[in-house]
Amino acid sequence: MIRISSSLTLGLSIFIPVFWFVFFGSLCLFFVFQDPEDLPFSNPIPFKIGFVCFYLFFGFWIYYLLFQLRRIELDDANLYITNYFKTIKVPLAQVESISILSVIGIKRVKIKLSFKSSLGTKIRFICDDARLTYFKTCLDNSKAT
Repeated sequence: MIRISSSLTLGLSIFIPVFWFVFFGSLCLFFVFQDPEDLPFSNPIPFKIGFVCFYLFFGFWIYYLLFQLRRIELDDANLYITNYFKTIKVPLAQVESISILSVIGIKRVKIKLSFKSSLGTKIRFICDDARLTYFKTCLDNSKAT
């Protein structure tokens, strides 16, 4: 099997979201439930609202961009997709489409499956150019046969 997704996937999809939601979530709860006179701000209500908005805004982006990343491995005829808790095996012929979003030199790939798997119909992962080219070649070969 050949790993198609980046080795950063574990850190990006597990560690950063857990750190954000646990550490900043605890800090957010602390600020919200703290008495206003105990905070070192002259007007703590706008600070509390701003911090909660900051937490929710970046929490949304972490969920949308990082939490949904999957690890992808490839053999001759199948994709192995995992979220590090569950792994599914998908035939390459079941991949309907592929789309690529490049952000700051990092390619975020979204493949759409022709069926609803236990990990969803849209699978997202990040990879580099060489692995992406190899993945596209394998997909083209599986569609040709």
